[in-house]
Amino acid sequence: MKEYVIVENKRTGVDAIKLTSEPYSGIIFSYGKVDFIPDEENFTLKIKFDYEILDQASKVFDTKIFETYIGDLLQELIHDGIAKNSITYTGGIDENRTEDIKQSDT
Repeated sequence: MKEYVIVENKRTGVDAIKLTSEPYSGIIFSYGKVDFIPDEENFTLKIKFDYEILDQASKVFDTKIFETYIGDLLQELIHDGIAKNSITYTGGIDENRTEDIKQSDT
């Protein structure tokens, strides 16, 4: 399992992830949009995701290897969230929504 801690981005107030093990110790990033793309030929799903590095911690690294690393972490987070029934969806738009958003009268 990858080692990390959840930190609050002081600029935006949004939670981010700080990696705590080498070779990426100190890097802080946040995930953006996550998509699951069916690979029907292999009966699998591929995960496509956006991310933003908030603090690179003066590290120099290969972007593709880093993306694989945080992609594996994202899979761990999803599996752990499902196991603990604690996955939270924040932001975005439900494309299947049939009604407009309504505001409360109060």
